[in-house]
Amino acid sequence: RLLIVASFYSSQQQLLSSKAERRSKQVSSSTRTSTLLPAAARHMRLFTAASASLLSLAQTRGAQSFVPLRVSMKMTTTTKAGWIELNSDKSKAQLVKTSGIDWVSTSQAGGVYRKMIERKGTEKVARATTIVKFSPNQQFPRHTHDGGEEFVVLDGVWRDDYGAFPKYSYIRNYIGSGHTPSIGEEGCVILVKLRQMSTESKGEPEHKAWGPFPPGTLADSDIGNSGVAKKQLFTSPLEQTAVQVWPANASLDITVPKHGAEIFVVDGSFSSELGDHDKWSWCRIPNEMEGETRFKVETNSEPVYVWTKEAHLASDEVGMKQ
Repeated sequence: RLLIVASFYSSQQQLLSSKAERRSKQVSSSTRTSTLLPAAARHMRLFTAASASLLSLAQTRGAQSFVPLRVSMKMTTTTKAGWIELNSDKSKAQLVKTSGIDWVSTSQAGGVYRKMIERKGTEKVARATTIVKFSPNQQFPRHTHDGGEEFVVLDGVWRDDYGAFPKYSYIRNYIGSGHTPSIGEEGCVILVKLRQMSTESKGEPEHKAWGPFPPGTLADSDIGNSGVAKKQLFTSPLEQTAVQVWPANASLDITVPKHGAEIFVVDGSFSSELGDHDKWSWCRIPNEMEGETRFKVETNSEPVYVWTKEAHLASDEVGMKQ
């Protein structure tokens, strides 16, 4: 309870700081300035003191790993040159519920639709996290991945030069790799991440696939004391990916390593301090502390299947520069 209240005070402090900044730009140097801004400053000092006191008290009671999340509001910025920045600040906590985003037809290929989660770059080339839906019986020309590509199959079957990969498969195509997608009658939906690999990832093959790992196929050895089943996928000093199944009706403290984590809901739903995470929602949880922190979640009446990416937010990825 102390942690929740401390997080509230911390968020209020950020909100007041933002409001004060806006007011300082909007209000001229008049009597109104001297009444509005000092009032905001006094409230900020109160919230800062309250937050610090509660955090200190909570830490003495064994909650040393708690870090209030700075939640970023979803924002898109497009410049005259066609530059797009969407949820691209990796230092900010973020929740994106894709159930509230409409499918948009892409300009580069027919029969392909997407829901953008995060993006930094142009329409054609970007560091991006996107849900992409392919209509049945689609053929596409061969293309290469200058910054690498990784994806999780959410529905249907993905087909290309490397094989056929059904739902619950995870695929990595390393920097410089290429393929020729060919979607069958099942169609396909994937969560894909582009230009988020590093040239420092030595020895990574051009292509590798894991799974499929449906929820019921994880072995007893993959299940921890909390009832969480976890299958480790790709691991390197720069990042780790995994799939996890969280039990129904559970309160869990999910470990977030240094350099943060992303969690994508493949099946099911849960709630956290960020809000309600429904099917195909995505969140980012930064952590620049020296050690681990905890992310508290509450699952609902059915188990939750998630894909996670961890310890990567500070890696030297290819990325995208304006």
